[in-house]
Amino acid sequence: MDRMTKYLDFIEKRATGQLVTPAKWIRTFVRNHEDYKFDSVVTDSIAYDLMVACKEIGEGKREAPDLLGGIEIKPISAADAYVKKLESKRVNNGQIISLLERYSERTKKIGGEVKTAEYQI
Repeated sequence: MDRMTKYLDFIEKRATGQLVTPAKWIRTFVRNHEDYKFDSVVTDSIAYDLMVACKEIGEGKREAPDLLGGIEIKPISAADAYVKKLESKRVNNGQIISLLERYSERTKKIGGEVKTAEYQI
């Protein structure tokens, strides 16, 4: 329950503007980068540094309190990524065709057209 409460607090802070959105964090990162010339051009070096920063945040190696608040991402490493080896099962063509047929049936049930989400920017 404590984990759920922390998550709901996080959502509330994001919704009320107490925490920045990922888009705002990215814009701020780019604008504050030493190579940015305020010309709307994101150079390779800016893009690279942004990807490194995102990777480090995701791995728990970089703090981002304005983005995550009090959420702590515990550092991860490949050495202890899997406690149990994942099973690998081959999928045959019949199983793939069956899956595609089920997806096709779902599409027919919603009027035969693919529904896409609409986003307002």
